Amino acid sequence: MTSVPYLILAVLCLSISSTLAAESGWVDAALKFLVEGNKALQVAEVGKLEEAIEAYKQGVETLPAECDKSFDKKQAQIILSLHTQLGQALSYAGDLQSAIDSFRSACICQREWSEGGKNEALNQLASKAYFSLGMAYQESASSATDEGKQREQLELSVRAYGHATKLDPLYWSSYANLGVILADVGQDGNGNKVKCLEMYEEGILAYQKAIDILTGADGSNSIPTDPPENVREVVAELQYRIGLCLVPYLFSPDSDDETGGEDNERDCTLTVESKPITRSCLELAAYQFNRAAQYDALHVGAQNALVLVTADASFGMSTDVKKVEALFEDYASNFESSLVDELGYNAFHRMRRGFDRALAQENESTEKKFLKVVDAGCGTGLAGVEFRNISQSLIGIDLSPKIIEHAKTKRPGLYDSFQTGDINPILRDYAKQPISLLVAADTFIYFNDLTDLFASMKDGIGEGGYAVFSLENVSEESEARLNAIVPEWRWQLTPSGRVAHRKEYVEDIAKENGFQTVLYDKLDNFRAEKGEGVRGHLFVLRKDSSLKKDEL
Repeated sequence: MTSVPYLILAVLCLSISSTLAAESGWVDAALKFLVEGNKALQVAEVGKLEEAIEAYKQGVETLPAECDKSFDKKQAQIILSLHTQLGQALSYAGDLQSAIDSFRSACICQREWSEGGKNEALNQLASKAYFSLGMAYQESASSATDEGKQREQLELSVRAYGHATKLDPLYWSSYANLGVILADVGQDGNGNKVKCLEMYEEGILAYQKAIDILTGADGSNSIPTDPPENVREVVAELQYRIGLCLVPYLFSPDSDDETGGEDNERDCTLTVESKPITRSCLELAAYQFNRAAQYDALHVGAQNALVLVTADASFGMSTDVKKVEALFEDYASNFESSLVDELGYNAFHRMRRGFDRALAQENESTEKKFLKVVDAGCGTGLAGVEFRNISQSLIGIDLSPKIIEHAKTKRPGLYDSFQTGDINPILRDYAKQPISLLVAADTFIYFNDLTDLFASMKDGIGEGGYAVFSLENVSEESEARLNAIVPEWRWQLTPSGRVAHRKEYVEDIAKENGFQTVLYDKLDNFRAEKGEGVRGHLFVLRKDSSLKKDEL
């Protein structure tokens, strides 16, 4: 990622009251040169920049030698404006040191006047001078070859932006640029690591303050200073940069794999909707990249970063059985209406039709009864209804005791028995009395790495036994990004908290555990997510067998 300054400075067009023309002495001359310089600076023609610089210099020469505290507000405005505008013009001309000197002159005067009580009237003008000074130091740091000099310029830039935000708390771009200095992440145009102070927590706070100002989350209900036209795109960029600050090692050209591995285990704290949230840094980064993409669907950096941190993710709900249990305990009373009516879930009967096709391919009767059928993640029995007629014994397993109670009430007699708990140990317990058919509708989407699950299936399913299950697939756009960025990806954690698995990964791990893929089918639009159809997989597996199929 190439780092660029956050804000391209616009020409500072200061509106000086026409009544100043009546002032006598140096004021008239200074105002005349200020107006001439501003006119020249606004004209994008060759030679006009030099003309503007000359006008501003002549104006500065007319000013009193000292920033007298007795100057009134209008006189102070002219002095600040001339020094700041001269600095801008010199900066455009590439004379960075002279520009810094000019900005500093404006800032020195402001400090003198602040002691005289004029700070309220001049704060906005002075904040622009400090902002411009910060930009100049920032540019100076980027061109410095000596690391000590570079750090010195960065620290001076931080101080300048800090003064700008104190003088004008609504100056969002000062906070944004401050974030860049503190915690820029990525590489420059030459492929080198961008230079910043590597103060990532402080950088996050600066970016978040800019977001709060732009979105009104700071509670001020005030108009930001110099608001951008494309607010959503700017907020998306800021959200994206917060995500980068949470996992900088992933996006730095000289990152150390060992350090990155340690950082994968690190927790971060982020303020979300005014509440501090502590999660793994990777999980919070994924949250930020997703928010950035929501603000700006065309933000390629956020989309790519989201893919990178969620591919084969080892964080999220899938790593904590208690979280999944709590989710469905809370969800129990509305589970079925939400799943069917709101999300349009239709995988249950599609799974049964797919299983019948698989049996036909295996030359087995679709009316054959299986000795022991286990419905893993049974919920209220929607899948059980589809498979009851081919089950001699139908057992429902679920993490949520509340959902099982709803199943008993809603569909009494559907299941012969129930078990509550984590599916892995329960499946392993069937080793001595193996399962003939395992059914799992949208149950495995809460697992990331399927290694332990398939080992448990191998233990619990008898030889020649079947497993039919649905999984979520990534969107076509995400699939293309994953294939390009993380070619060997196996699964992706989705913004909903569910896990989408790669078809080839499932087939490979099934084969490793002695299962043959009898049938695979796309399960597109099996559920809706925010009004969009979700892609899915349907798998029918059979455990390699030396037994006759009619023994199941």
